[in-house]
Amino acid sequence: MQIETAKKYVVEVYSDKGPLKASPWHLIGEFNSASQATEACKQIVDDFLYKSLERGLDAKALANQFLSYGDVPCINSEENFKLFDLYEYLNQKCIEITN
Repeated sequence: MQIETAKKYVVEVYSDKGPLKASPWHLIGEFNSASQATEACKQIVDDFLYKSLERGLDAKALANQFLSYGDVPCINSEENFKLFDLYEYLNQKCIEITN
């Protein structure tokens, strides 16, 4: 008898803001679907961008803010394909919210 287990999508962020001896990887959560995991990654990016948005900041400067100071989300799963392209989403979102 084979037991089927649901594939888990684990979302973590890389953050170098913690103590030097601590791991820079922090667990955000485990999700049952790729779309849930992708939405969690988008929310991490969105939260940073909206908190960092200043009057007059263009898309390129906002993206640079994130790349310099933001926590980097990633999805780990049993499947080895790209579920979330951080750079593509970041550029798209920065253009969207600065126009």
